[in-house]
Amino acid sequence: MKLLLFRRFLLAGFLLLLLALGGAGWLLGTRWGRQQLENMVREQLTRNSELVLGPFEVSISPWRDFPHVTASIQHIQLTDTSFRQQHPVLSIGRADMRLELKSLLHKQVRITRLVVWNVDFQERVDSLGRSWGLHGKRRHTSTGAGPPLDVELDSLVVHNFRMRTRNDFAHSAFGAQVQQGRLVAAIRRGVLRAHGTLRGELSYLRNSRGTLFRKKPVWASVNYKLEFKKHRGTLFNTRGTLNGDTIRIRGTHVTVPNKPGTQLHFQFEGQQPLMEVLQGALPPSLTPYLAGATSPSKARIRYTISGLTSPTTRPRNILTFNLLRASLRWPDNIRRIDHWDLQATYDNGVAHNLTTTQLAVQHCRLYSSAGRLNVVLTLRDFTKPFISGRLQGRTELPQLAAVLAPGQWQARRGTAELDVRLHGLLPPTDDGSQLPAEPQPSLSVRGTVTLQNASFVILERRADFSELNVRLGLRDNIWTLSQASGVLDQMRFTASATTTNLFDYVTGQQLSMAVQGNFAVDELRVQRLRELLRPPVATSRLAARRRAANASTHIATLGGSLIPQGVHLDVGLRCHRLVLAADTMENLAATVRHDGQRVVLRQLAAHVWGADVQGQVSWPTDTLQQVAPIRFNLGVHFDTINYRRLVARLSRPPQRAANAPRSPALRELLLAANGQLTCAIGTLKLNGSENLEQLRLQLTKTGPELRLPTLDFSTTRGGSGHASAVVQLAGIRLTAADVDLNLHYATLDVQRLLQLLASLNPEDKSVPLPLSLAARRAERRARRPQKEGSILTNGTLQAVVHVQADRVNYGAVRGRSFELVSHLRDGVARVDRCSLRAFQGMIELRGQMLLNVDRQHHPLHVQMRLQDVELTDLFSAGASIGLTVPDRRNIRGSMRCTTDLHTDLDSTFLPRLDQTVGYLRATMRGLELMNVEALSQVLKFMREKRTNHLFFEPFSSEFVLNRGQVLIPNLNLNSNLSNLQVSGTYSLDGEANLYIGLNPMQALFGDNKKRIERIKKSEPLRRPNHKLTYVNLQRPAAGSRYTVRLFKGPEQRQQQATLRQQLRDILTIQDLDTTLHLLR
Repeated sequence: MKLLLFRRFLLAGFLLLLLALGGAGWLLGTRWGRQQLENMVREQLTRNSELVLGPFEVSISPWRDFPHVTASIQHIQLTDTSFRQQHPVLSIGRADMRLELKSLLHKQVRITRLVVWNVDFQERVDSLGRSWGLHGKRRHTSTGAGPPLDVELDSLVVHNFRMRTRNDFAHSAFGAQVQQGRLVAAIRRGVLRAHGTLRGELSYLRNSRGTLFRKKPVWASVNYKLEFKKHRGTLFNTRGTLNGDTIRIRGTHVTVPNKPGTQLHFQFEGQQPLMEVLQGALPPSLTPYLAGATSPSKARIRYTISGLTSPTTRPRNILTFNLLRASLRWPDNIRRIDHWDLQATYDNGVAHNLTTTQLAVQHCRLYSSAGRLNVVLTLRDFTKPFISGRLQGRTELPQLAAVLAPGQWQARRGTAELDVRLHGLLPPTDDGSQLPAEPQPSLSVRGTVTLQNASFVILERRADFSELNVRLGLRDNIWTLSQASGVLDQMRFTASATTTNLFDYVTGQQLSMAVQGNFAVDELRVQRLRELLRPPVATSRLAARRRAANASTHIATLGGSLIPQGVHLDVGLRCHRLVLAADTMENLAATVRHDGQRVVLRQLAAHVWGADVQGQVSWPTDTLQQVAPIRFNLGVHFDTINYRRLVARLSRPPQRAANAPRSPALRELLLAANGQLTCAIGTLKLNGSENLEQLRLQLTKTGPELRLPTLDFSTTRGGSGHASAVVQLAGIRLTAADVDLNLHYATLDVQRLLQLLASLNPEDKSVPLPLSLAARRAERRARRPQKEGSILTNGTLQAVVHVQADRVNYGAVRGRSFELVSHLRDGVARVDRCSLRAFQGMIELRGQMLLNVDRQHHPLHVQMRLQDVELTDLFSAGASIGLTVPDRRNIRGSMRCTTDLHTDLDSTFLPRLDQTVGYLRATMRGLELMNVEALSQVLKFMREKRTNHLFFEPFSSEFVLNRGQVLIPNLNLNSNLSNLQVSGTYSLDGEANLYIGLNPMQALFGDNKKRIERIKKSEPLRRPNHKLTYVNLQRPAAGSRYTVRLFKGPEQRQQQATLRQQLRDILTIQDLDTTLHLLR
C-alpha cells in the first residue's frame, strides 16, 4: 500500500519536474518561445497516449526567493480519454520551482526546490478490466529511455497529496492522503534516487471481503531507486508506521515489456495488532465472530507480495504470523482467550483468489487453569471453507467456545477434555437468508469430548445448559451421549442416547435427525422443547421448497405442534412433570417413536386430571387437519373425581397467555382423536347427596361419533346401573347424544334418584366463568354458538331410563316392586310406565315432566291409578307430611282411584301443594269412619255409641284438588245410620266448609246392627225417598272446633251450584283431562 502511494507520488513529481524545465525555457524566450515551450510540455506529457492536458498557467518571479528565480505552474489537469471515455486522472493546484540564477546565466537549468499543493491522483478499472490512469493506453517497449537531463532536488515538499483507485473488476478500492512529504531526489545517468519522509493517512482499503482499513494514520521513511532503462524500482532501508507499529519494507517492482501490469516482489516485516491480522487472515464467513472483540496483543508478521499485478491480475500473497502469550476478549466478558500461542500461514494460492486460499495453523496452544489445548489444522478454499485438523487437550469451556464454532454458542464456565479430528466443509453460519440449492456434505467429526460442570448457551436457539456433565463419543454424524446429566432451560435431565445428524440438523444441513436412547426429566415443557428442536430458517425454507408440490403439508399439524417433523425419535422417556400448552401431566413414562410420518407413544403411563393413564397413542405428522387424528388405546383410572369439575374442564376453552403459541389443549386432542378407551372411576362425586362408585366404561371414538357400549357403576345408596350411549361431537361441543340407562336398587329413594340424574346435567351457569377478563371473554365466545340451555333441555340428549327397585321411598310413600320406564327428549321426561306396590295396593302412573324451566321448578303432569290401596296407610302417609286428614285410627277401607294431576316439583322433587291441581275419580270399598270429629259434630243429637263408628256401602265419586283444597261437588253415601250427601270444600290445612245432608228419623230409629250386617255382606241397603236435612259445618283452621248450623238446605243448593261452576272453570282453565286417556 505504501509502495503504491510512493510510486504515484514520485511519478507526479517527475511530471512536475518536466513542467519546471519548460518554465525555465520560457524565462529565456519570447512569447513565441513560451508558446513553443508549452507545446513541448504538452507533447512530452501526452505523447503516444490518450492523455489530454488542460489549460494551465505559468508565471515567474525573480523576487519571491531572491537571488533565486521562482517559477509557478497552476491548475494543471490531465484527463485520460481511453476507450472513448473521459476520466480525470491528475490535477495539481499549484507547483513552485526554485531555479538557480547562476546556472541560468551559464545557460543551464538547475531546480533546487519544488513545492507542490493539492495534488489529486485517480485511477479506475471498470468491470471489463479497462483502465484509466496516467499511462493512458501507452505501454513501454523492452528498451527503456532515461530522462533527457540530470536533475538534483535539494528539497521536494508536498502538501495535501490525495490518491484514489477503484477496481470494479477485482471489487477493490484504495484511498490515501499525504498531508506532508519531504524528500530529496536526484536523477543521474538514468537512475532516480530519492529519500525522505511521508506523513498522512490510509483513508480506506476495501476488497471483495469487505473493508480492511479505514482512516489509519501512516508515517514512512523511504529510500527508493528507479532505473529507467530497466523499468525497475527498488525499496530499501524503508520503514513505516501503521497502527502505531513499525514495519520494515523492502523489495522491487519491474514493469513487464509490452504487457499491462507490474512484476512485484516485496516483503513486509514487523508487528501489527492481533485483531487487524485476524480480520485479514480468516475466511469471510468467520470474521463476523470477531465483532466487538478486542486484544492488546501484537502479532509478529511477515507479509510477502510476489508476481504480476495488473488491473485484472492479483499477485501471490503470503502472510505468516506468530503469537506469544496473546489474549482476546469479547464484549460479553464470557468469551475470552487468556494465553494463546500461535504460528500460522495465510496463502492466497496459485490462482491468487479465495478458492485457492488456505490458512495453515502449524502450531496453536490455548492455555487455561484447566490445562492446555493443542490445535493443528488447515483451512482451504475461503469461498467454501474446508477444514482438516485435530483438537487435543483440556481447556476451559469459554476459551473453547471462542475458537470452536465461534458465534454459535457462548460458554460461561466448565471444562472440556477433547481428542477430536475434523475433516470436511465448515457448516454455514449465515442467518438463513442465503439458501443453498442442495445441502453440502457433512463435516466429519471423530473422537471424544468430555464436559464437566459445563454451562453454556446455544445462541441461535437460546438453549441454556448448566451443570452439564457428559462424555460425548463422535463418529461423524453419529454422536453417543454417555451418562449425561444437567439442566436445560431449567429442565433437569439425565440421558444416555445416540444421535444421528444432530449437528447437521441444528446448523441447517439436514432436514432430519434421529435420537435413540433413554431420557429422564424433572419437568419437560413441550413448547420450549419444540422451539429448541425446530429446524433452522434455512432448513425450513429448503424443506418448504422440496415439499411445495404437496398441499397437505402447508397447514400446521399436531405432530408439528409437539414434535417437529424432522426429529426422528426412538427413546424411553420418564418425566415427573410434562407441561403442555394448557395441561400438565405428571409421572409420565413412555417409549416415544417418530419416523417422520407418525408419532407412536408405547407403554404410556401418566397421571393427568387426577387420573392414572396407561396405553398407547399415535398420530400422523403430515395431514390436512389442524389437529391431526390421534389413534389411542388407553386405560384410565380415577380414584375420586368431581363430576362438575370434569365437565367444566372438558367444556371450558383452554386458558393460555396472550403471547403463548397456538397449540391444542389435551382435551381438544382427545375430542379430535379416534380409538378405544377403558375407564375406571373409584368415586364420581356428584352435586347431590348420592355419588357413583366402581364406575367402569368402554369407549370407542371414530371421527365425531363417540360410542359407549358399556358403562357399569354402583351408587353410594345401594344402586347399580348399566348404560350405553352414542354421542356426536363438533369440536369440543356435544351436538347429539342417545343414551340407554338401566338402574336397579334394593331400596330406592326417588327424590335422590331424580337429584342424581339432575346433577349429571350441569347448566351453563353452574360452570363459573374464569376470573380474568381475557378468559371470561374466551368462555363467552365459546358458549355463543352452543344451543341455549343444557343438554337435557335443548334437544341434544335423547335417553331411555329404566329403573327397578325392590323397595322404594318417595316422601311419605313407602313401596316395593318399583319399575320406571322414561324417555328424555327436547327437555321433556316422558314417563311411559311407572308402577309400584304401596299402601297394600298397586300404583301406576304415566305422564311427563318438563326439564327446561330451572333447577327450582319441574312442572309435572301425570295420570295415576291407585288400585286397592288401603285408606289407613294412605291417610297415615298424608298425616305424616302435615296434611289435616283423618288419622289411621279414624279410617278403614280400600280405594281405587284414577287421577289427572298437574303440579310443580321443587328442588327436592316434591310437589308444591299450592301449585297442584287435579281431577280425581275414586271408588271406595269397606269404608269405616271412627271417631271422626265432623260427623260427631253433626250427629251429636244421637248417642255416641251409635255415631263413633260408621260403616259405608261402596261408592264412587269425583273430586277436584285445587292448590291444597278438595272440591266435593256431590258425594252420596249410604251408611249404617243414614243416607248421607256431602258437598263443599275441604282444605288439606284443616279449613272446611261442608254441607252434610242426612235423614234424622232414619238415623234415630233405624236398625243400626242390621244395616251394619248387610253392609259387611255387601248387600245393598234400601234408600228411602225421604227429604234430607242439611247441616253446615265450618272450621277456619285445623285444631279449632267445627261450627254447626242446622237446616241449611237452600244455602246448600246455592253453594252446590257455585261449586259446580267453579269446578267447570278449573277443569277448563287447568286443562284437566277427565277422560284419563293416558291410563287407557
